[in-house]
Amino acid sequence: MKKLQEEEGFKVMAMENEKLTGEEKKNGERIWEVLRKRTQKAHISQRVWNTEHVRKIKTRGGKPSRGPPIGVILEVVADYLTQAGFIHVARMRHIQIDAPLISALVERWRPETHTFHMTQGEMTITLQDMVGILGLPTDGDVVTRSTSEDWPAVCGAVFGAVPQPNEFHHSGDVRISYLDRLYTRWTDHERDRAAEIYFTKAHIARMLGSWLLADKSGGSNFGCRLVPLLGGRFDDIGRYSWGSAVLLHLFKNLCELTDADRSDMGGCHILLQIWAWIRFPPRY
Repeated sequence: MKKLQEEEGFKVMAMENEKLTGEEKKNGERIWEVLRKRTQKAHISQRVWNTEHVRKIKTRGGKPSRGPPIGVILEVVADYLTQAGFIHVARMRHIQIDAPLISALVERWRPETHTFHMTQGEMTITLQDMVGILGLPTDGDVVTRSTSEDWPAVCGAVFGAVPQPNEFHHSGDVRISYLDRLYTRWTDHERDRAAEIYFTKAHIARMLGSWLLADKSGGSNFGCRLVPLLGGRFDDIGRYSWGSAVLLHLFKNLCELTDADRSDMGGCHILLQIWAWIRFPPRY
């Protein structure tokens, strides 16, 4: 029965492509044959098609509302955030994540082409979308990760405070609670230039770890291997292609989540959701 349903599904897809030329049909048939044999059986859409039980995706929250008042950030350190290319995301407010919408998009994501397969054709999130939605730089140096560093010393040099042993995750990443602790130093007595620089870099790290490059921990950790990239001047930080890294990280998590046995999703859910709002506006 399942095999019959699968074959019928591909027949429906073929009917939708009747307007294609002969050569295009051949290419399309080859692609779908590869999908059916190699990846479709493990794809979440196959369980949906077979009306089997589908796992509930564990989406992460929107942009965290914790941290210092947004007015303080924009008033005092706006120049630093602008130089680093993070001023637009710093201005964004909390957004409630629409879990059913995210789940529907995952079901239509194809890891082979990094596109959403919709009834009207294939669609994907582009770097142009990234710039328009998050405003992160997409030109410049590749965001790479350092290894084999003295991470407590590196964090201390970049953020002005050494993490405590209990502020490290077993994976080696530093906990977001460490960055939250740095906010308590943002007092009237410590608002000198050095404190502003430490605070701004900690805030950038918090945005990266909690929602821009969030892992499957729910945005509770920040990768220490990215800390050295924040150690230079703010215009040096802005020379990295952070937008490309965020988009790549989201694509990676979408590909992993098409596995029907996985449920935890990392990546920038806000980017995916706002893109869907723009491309598929609600009808009232």
